[in-house]
Order: sequence, then C-alpha cells, then structure tokens
Amino acid sequence: MRKAGLLTILLLGGCLEHPGIRPLRPLEIATAPYQRVATVALPGSLMYESDCLIFRDEQSGALMTPVLPEGSSFNGTALLFHLPGKADQWIAINQEILLYGRRVQWAALPGATYQAVQHQCGAYAPFVVTGVRPAN
Repeated sequence: MRKAGLLTILLLGGCLEHPGIRPLRPLEIATAPYQRVATVALPGSLMYESDCLIFRDEQSGALMTPVLPEGSSFNGTALLFHLPGKADQWIAINQEILLYGRRVQWAALPGATYQAVQHQCGAYAPFVVTGVRPAN
C-alpha cells in the first residue's frame, strides 16, 4: 500500500509540472479552420509515434506536426482528410503522399486550442495542411 501511494505521488507530480495542460486523448490530432494559403508541396508520409501524428518530409527528413482542416479525423491506421466542399479522402499511415500547405510557428496558433498538442508534440514544428494527394 505504501508503494502504491508513493507511485501515485510521483505520477501526479508530472501533472503538476504543467498545470492546465492535459495529455492528448487517444488518436487526437491538431485541426484548424480551413486555410487556402499553400506555400509549399512536400512529398513524404504520415506516422503515429508517441501519440503524435507526424509528417516526415521525404526530401529533407524533417518531422512536422500536421494541422489539418476541421472535420478531419484519425482512427489509428488512416487519416480521413476533410476538405470543405469536396469528398473526404482516406490517407493510410506510411502511404507516400504530397502534402500542400505552409509552415508556421506554434506562437502563430491560438494558445489554448493547441496547448496539449504543442506540449506533447511540440518538438515538431506545425504545418498547416491545405491539400493532400497520393505521391504517385
């Protein structure tokens, strides 16, 4: 019993380190209202590591956190990409894709909405996604 109490205190101590920031829910992804501005098209693939959906740029090897249009969802093996006014598109994890969008800084995204994602996946710069298609 004593060991269980000590373990509980240690685990809760990690939560107190960043008050108000919760861990990501399972399969939670970053979404934002659709934005049309795309400045770059990057070939690569999606992966899901440490509860973070990550895009790996094939050319540079850079890892980024995709910020997808609202209405997009993730089921653990595939991403349902929602583009307003178009049919939703399934993208499989590890599938070679071409991602259209623009790089942004975490500071450019509204703080409260993205705090949990930034806390857990902040090592990877955000990339606002405006379009996606298979690379082949």
